[in-house]
Amino acid sequence: MTARQTTATWLGASVSAVPLSRVFALGGTVGLLASFLLVLFDVVGTVGDPLLFYPVVLATLLSATLLSRVLRLKGALAVTALLFVAGTGWHVLTLEVSIDVLTLVSNNIELLTGESVLRIRQADVWALTVVPTPIFVTWYLALREQYLGAVVAGGGMLTYLVLTGDAGTTVTLLGVVSGAVSVAFGEIEATGWSGAADQAVVVLAAMVLVPLAVTVVPGGTASPVSFLGDDTGTMEGAVITGDASLDIVGEVTQTPEPRFVVTSEEPRLWRTGSYDRYTGDGWIRTGESSPLSSTDVDGPPGPSRELTQTVQARQDLDIFPAAWQPVAVGDSVAAETLVNDDGGFGLDRTFEEGETVEVRSAVPDADRETLLEAGQNYPESIRTRYTQLPSSTPDRVGERTAQITQGADSAYETAVAIEQWLEANRGYSLDVDRPEGDIADAFLFEMNEGYCTYYATTMVAMLRSQGVPARMAVGYTPGEAVGENEYLVRGLNSHTWVEVYFPDVGWVEFDPTPADPRQETERAAVGGGTGGGGDGGSGDASDTDIQQETVEEPVEQEPATTPDDIPSAVVEEQFGQGAGLSPSDTAGGDGAGGGFSVPSPSREQMAVSLVAVAGLVAWTRQAGIGGTLLRRLSVRFRQQTDPETDVERAYEELLLVLESRHRPRRTGETVRQYLDDVYAGEDARRVLELYEQARYADGVTRADADEALERLEDIRAAE
Repeated sequence: MTARQTTATWLGASVSAVPLSRVFALGGTVGLLASFLLVLFDVVGTVGDPLLFYPVVLATLLSATLLSRVLRLKGALAVTALLFVAGTGWHVLTLEVSIDVLTLVSNNIELLTGESVLRIRQADVWALTVVPTPIFVTWYLALREQYLGAVVAGGGMLTYLVLTGDAGTTVTLLGVVSGAVSVAFGEIEATGWSGAADQAVVVLAAMVLVPLAVTVVPGGTASPVSFLGDDTGTMEGAVITGDASLDIVGEVTQTPEPRFVVTSEEPRLWRTGSYDRYTGDGWIRTGESSPLSSTDVDGPPGPSRELTQTVQARQDLDIFPAAWQPVAVGDSVAAETLVNDDGGFGLDRTFEEGETVEVRSAVPDADRETLLEAGQNYPESIRTRYTQLPSSTPDRVGERTAQITQGADSAYETAVAIEQWLEANRGYSLDVDRPEGDIADAFLFEMNEGYCTYYATTMVAMLRSQGVPARMAVGYTPGEAVGENEYLVRGLNSHTWVEVYFPDVGWVEFDPTPADPRQETERAAVGGGTGGGGDGGSGDASDTDIQQETVEEPVEQEPATTPDDIPSAVVEEQFGQGAGLSPSDTAGGDGAGGGFSVPSPSREQMAVSLVAVAGLVAWTRQAGIGGTLLRRLSVRFRQQTDPETDVERAYEELLLVLESRHRPRRTGETVRQYLDDVYAGEDARRVLELYEQARYADGVTRADADEALERLEDIRAAE
């Protein structure tokens, strides 16, 4: 026999020696690993280089495979703990700010309320350092044939990602089904097909229902609530919130309902926040807030002018609007003011209806020449954070941007060129279908129109593709002038725009959304709404006209797409361009019908209910509760009839009593063996004799039946 034949024979024997159930059990474990690895890979790909992910995963799997042959469980748990501590420590060391253990724990608990792990600073490093721990322990336990432990370990990581909102439905189902398969086939040899199937269904139900139960406890929702109540389906409810994530949606509506009134010497964009991490289909806000009282607030590094605003809330708000860049607030709220990581302000409580707050801002005031000469010597922290693009971003985004900005010699000219191109080449509409894939790529190559979120997202992605730091800001346009230096801001004024960073200047606002069609949409909304004159407004929601400072020398554009009369870009961009981010109504329902109605369950709710019922049935079968309960009810409520039936009832209830006091009968164990093993006593043996006489001999008399029932009562009374 040749060496090749010997090797083939050995491999064939090895493969045939592996039970098919083990192959399926390990396959289920692989599926469970894949479920959370897909999510973590996406995290790394969104923030950093996904190529680093593969060697980390493969090295961990190889280590677990080798150590599973020589390392006992205690040693493996020690390795797991070491991996966790080392990974966490390495991630903390890469952060730009110091962080203590308590803060680290509280941040992770906060993530469990539905905040994406993409909020984590250095999220790619976090994913790369955390992933070895669940991989190692899950694969090690699976190779040691401890499948339930493996599923608990891997399912724990998946559950964490479900609670943070990062694991979608498809990935979650992959993990749940794979975990159930692993447990089922892993237990087949020990318990048989029936027992394994029951155990798998129980695990499946637990993995589906536990995350759902956790996410409905107070403070533990995975669906952050809008400041407008139940308007999470509208753009204002999704954008103008304190939430750390922003999902870009399709068709939206507007509302003319008043939000706040600002008294200011000049109208500005009333900023409520910004988002720095682009995911391809939405935005994430990273960083934490700190009390104003313990934070040194500096204005922009470049020239600025002071602007004081007085903001009065027209309804309870969870936002704090102010012109960029706020530097101080009135004494009435100073102790409750937070400084966000991006430099904006917020309140750690509700901005209550009727409350008035004074804010002082240092508005950037750099002229065109200053911006042209600002250069691109960005601080490393700014460059790293604000030029991030997902690795899945198509190359054609950068290539098209390079064509549009080919005549630009500075970051400022690049920003102006992109702003002008978007204004001139894309239409404005609230009635759009949300595209598949990358939003910026779709708006640049597939869509003809959109609203401000699409414009701002695309401009930020285009700037970042050229290495220019940019972020998306959210807030409101100036609103309607209702008095001298007084502006009424409505829901339909909600808006997004772009902020670009310039060295020695700071963040400068750009707005690529065209103004005229947006204002026409606003006027139409006010004409059919209820937010007009009663609130001090005229019913015309158009933003206050502002004299613009125009660029004297427009940047060269593509001749085929740029019209001769393209609007000039401005340093203080055209305020009030583009809205469409508001709900159709902020209070009450749709007004139809009335009375109490029970909503029909969705398909998802029906599926979850079926899983819950199946899990309950499987658990009762596995625990023996179902059969015991049915037998107990049958014995208890069976009416007295003939002697044979009464003796049979006494016998069945005897077994129930002994089972509850001692243990159930084992498979293959005779009744006499069972009675001897549990020391049942003479009364129990006499009941058994009468039962055998009734079933297999000449029958029993009424006196025999009464004796069986009396002895049963004596047994009951014995303890």
